[in-house]
Amino acid sequence: MTDSAPSIWRNRNFLLLWAAQAVGQTAQNAVNYGLMVLVQKTTGSAAQMSVVVLTVVLPSVIIGLVAGAYVDRRDKRLVLIGTNLLRAALMPVYILVPDWLWLLFGVNVLFSTITQFFAPAEVAMLPVIAGKRQLLQANSLFHITFTASQLGGLVLLGPLLVNLVGVTGLFITVGAALLVSAALIWPLPSSHNRLDEGVLGFRELWGEIVFVLRYVRTDRVIGWGVVQWTIGSTLALVVATLAPTFVVQVLGIRAEDSVFVLAPAGVGTVVGSLLLSRWGDLVDRRRLIEGAVVALGSALALMALTATLWEWAGWLAGPPREAIGTPGWWSLIGAIMLLAVLAGFAFVAIIVPSQTLIQERALPDVRGRLFAVQMVLGNVASVLPLVALGELADSIGVGQALMLVGIVVLGAGLASTRLAGLDTTTPPASEASSSPAV
Repeated sequence: MTDSAPSIWRNRNFLLLWAAQAVGQTAQNAVNYGLMVLVQKTTGSAAQMSVVVLTVVLPSVIIGLVAGAYVDRRDKRLVLIGTNLLRAALMPVYILVPDWLWLLFGVNVLFSTITQFFAPAEVAMLPVIAGKRQLLQANSLFHITFTASQLGGLVLLGPLLVNLVGVTGLFITVGAALLVSAALIWPLPSSHNRLDEGVLGFRELWGEIVFVLRYVRTDRVIGWGVVQWTIGSTLALVVATLAPTFVVQVLGIRAEDSVFVLAPAGVGTVVGSLLLSRWGDLVDRRRLIEGAVVALGSALALMALTATLWEWAGWLAGPPREAIGTPGWWSLIGAIMLLAVLAGFAFVAIIVPSQTLIQERALPDVRGRLFAVQMVLGNVASVLPLVALGELADSIGVGQALMLVGIVVLGAGLASTRLAGLDTTTPPASEASSSPAV
């Protein structure tokens, strides 16, 4: 690469979309926190808290593909503005019916359903305003914001607002933030499309889904990228499920202090995103993803192995919990935190390059549907592992379950490096002028 890529920081349209993403996604996560507070105050039931999670996941599975087909037929800018305005309009309902639990669940399903239209439009808009030379950098920065918005909404902004202004004040603030996000998107250029804007019936929508699946099959690189992205997002949920229990049961740390051990994974994610935005274009995308899968599997297996060896050493010297707080225990915690940094870096090195590969190669009028398919696959693919690994962790121990996950991921990464190479170069513009026949 002889010429350096133009600075993303001079791209006004990207900065506006990036700011809108940060504001909108932080507000979205704050809504989830506010609903959890309402449910906890009303019922104190763990089962009801599970329903809260389902109200977020199920809309993606049910309507995600339909949303992608709709987005590809509309101006992405207008979709982004409209979804923010609609979500802001729902905030008074959260405020007016705090004790009507099932009505709140229904409102949150509607809020999450609208978000299904926002997410693919946002991802599909990114190549329009960033361009090929800035795309990897833009994706890296978007991933940083995605991680930071989860932390900001669920851990920082949500609890702070509830303590300062109460749940009602939280929903008012979220409504204002969503209006700000819509205002930031307003100056962006329109994204014109070539598809017929007619209303689709069920048969036409099913045809759109079949088209996307066949389209993925016609391009091995896109198919490979979708698979790797799905694996990365699924593993993120699996590890997020096992990690808190691992920290509490195996390391003997209080649940309220577990965030300090797991936080380095977030540091690794941010550092990895920054490094990719700076030098990611110098590395072959496919090899980077394969190396990241191997690194992630190694980090998870070593976490479990290190903790298991410490437990065995503790049993030889006496009850394991008596070793907590000793120099050896602090060395163990330090090793786990370093491995968490590596795991966070590996996660972002899987997701960001695979997303960039898809954006570079996909036709402009297919991107919305394509990313909607990926989001649905990610949510569907995570259900069985989450349920199965939860049961497995109860049966054989969370440390052993984490080690098993690490070994499987490591094996998958090594197997991927043995497969035939793929041509990951972006197809010429002439090839991107027509859709594959279906």
